[in-house]
Amino acid sequence: MSKLPKKVVITAGMPNGNKPLHLGHIMIFIWSDFYARYMRDRIGKDNVIYICGTDGFGSSTDEKYRKLFEAGEINYTLPEYVEHFHNIQKNTLRAYGISLNNFYASCLEPALKNHTEISATFFERMLKNNKMQKKCTEQFFDTQKNVVLNGRQVEGKCPIEGCQSEVGYADECSLGHQYNPRDLIDPISTLSKTVPTFKEVTNYYFSLDEYRENLLNIVQRLKEHDNTHKFIIKEMRDYLSRPAIFIKVDEKDKIDNLKLDNYNEIKVDDKKQRVEIYFTNVSDRDKICDLLKQQGIHYTTNKCLAPLRITGNTPWGVPVPQAEPETKDLTFYVWPESLWAPISFTKTYLQEIGSDEKWQDWWCSKDNEITQFIGEDNIYFYSLAEPAMFMAYNGVDNNDTPSEGQLQIPNIIANKHILINNMKASSSGSFKAPTADDLLEHYTVEQLRCHFLSMNVNNSAYNFKSKVYMRDEFEGTGDPMLAQGNMLTNIFNRIIRSVLYTIQNFFNGIIPNVEPSQNVIDEANDIAQKYENMALNFKFNEIIVLLDTYFRKVNQDWAVRSKSQDNDAKAQLIADTIHAIKTGVTLLHPIAPNGAELVAKYLKADDRIWNWDNLFKTYREIFGDVKSFEFLEPKFDFFKKHSTQL
Repeated sequence: MSKLPKKVVITAGMPNGNKPLHLGHIMIFIWSDFYARYMRDRIGKDNVIYICGTDGFGSSTDEKYRKLFEAGEINYTLPEYVEHFHNIQKNTLRAYGISLNNFYASCLEPALKNHTEISATFFERMLKNNKMQKKCTEQFFDTQKNVVLNGRQVEGKCPIEGCQSEVGYADECSLGHQYNPRDLIDPISTLSKTVPTFKEVTNYYFSLDEYRENLLNIVQRLKEHDNTHKFIIKEMRDYLSRPAIFIKVDEKDKIDNLKLDNYNEIKVDDKKQRVEIYFTNVSDRDKICDLLKQQGIHYTTNKCLAPLRITGNTPWGVPVPQAEPETKDLTFYVWPESLWAPISFTKTYLQEIGSDEKWQDWWCSKDNEITQFIGEDNIYFYSLAEPAMFMAYNGVDNNDTPSEGQLQIPNIIANKHILINNMKASSSGSFKAPTADDLLEHYTVEQLRCHFLSMNVNNSAYNFKSKVYMRDEFEGTGDPMLAQGNMLTNIFNRIIRSVLYTIQNFFNGIIPNVEPSQNVIDEANDIAQKYENMALNFKFNEIIVLLDTYFRKVNQDWAVRSKSQDNDAKAQLIADTIHAIKTGVTLLHPIAPNGAELVAKYLKADDRIWNWDNLFKTYREIFGDVKSFEFLEPKFDFFKKHSTQL
């Protein structure tokens, strides 16, 4: 078995405080919940904290609330607006069996006080360690409304080359690309529907671009391991490119007449028919961008590291500590504060359970593991900005391998998008994506958990397919959403019922005193070892295939051997199948916990069955002689189908 951590903190990407959970959200929570349940069974529940919360602050929530309030559709406060969706999200997670230790909200108590303190600590330490710069920059300004516009109050088109985002906001697009506000294409104020101007404002920026070499070191280490999805590494490397400007080759004469300086390389790419100008830093590139814009020369830029804005000018946010006069009335920009929010949630949880431990006991030990499950849109922030800020927090000069006692760098598991008709699933568009709650009207939780875990989203985007929502496409065929759940509702159900009915009918409800065959034990051990390797490498989709194949083989073995009329042969078959069921139900526990626990109840197995220290033992070695199993009614289902499927 692989070396395991002593303690694990598991988090999931925080959903915005202005909407119910959609398909992408619930997929991330199901993946993270599987890992949390697996780790609790593997290293003990007291050594796992699975924490998350509603991302309450931010301009997207503020702007959506403003529109609804001004339209008269709601008449309550902004915190009450977030709390409304926070409760909806919490109820959805509960319905899906998501086993969070707690689900907080960054803008609501009891987490708000701790989050404000943790935010202040990050700000003060990064400032003290000279990793922030105070900059007077231009921000969009609506002359009709006489107001500085926050991020989501400006909409345009992303200027990053090749970007396929639906919309670009003030300084980032919907896919997370960062850029200079001046580069946003065709900006419009959402307040007045006019073209905004610019106004100089003072904010603090984290020197993210100084960490390029450290982040390249992290990328190199990730390449040496098998548990980081390859597309994450590629996305990180793209952002670690040198800052560049691209100009069409037929405009080369125009730039030849300009006095360009501060670049370190210029070349022509004949294949792409463009001139490429490379720079040492983003500041030098931005100066040339301004010059090109003045000359009316069209250009695009590439993904690269840029100073990350830490503060903002919107009132709806965590207040920035009054470290300097310029910080008066500033709040934290939502992205950086949401990256350390899980630390705030961990501190809050430990306080609530009366633990003597501090959050540092979980986040600052090399023996522990911090794993964060996110969507691919947020790789820039979690895989690049977060580790760099954690290094800055530690105060050691750009140390990308933190020592014991320092804030450790989390392990990021990013999943690809769920697509609908080959487009990113969203609440807009011709086909309205069902919400997580909508799906529960047609499928059971365990069917959905199996289906979402089977998605190969660690390599490629997944096209959502459901006979319920796409009846014409799947007329006359089975529902793709049920394929993986059939492993439970059909195959494993049949195995358990067959064994228990046979014990009732031929052995008076008492398990025969026979040891399982060695080949059955060996195969179960092999399945468990493969399962663990897949779990630790976050290949959850392969686990579903592994178990489906295993259960089918056990079922086929029963179908052949149960035809024997010899009682000794039946007793051996029962012993063999009970061992397979014991192994299978332990491995199913993180996937389908309710059904797995129901099977354990009928097997008269207590919580020892979930402990992996017992996984390689036989049923009798764990529980001794069980005189009689609980009576099983005819046609009893341990894993039920949805009422609409009956």
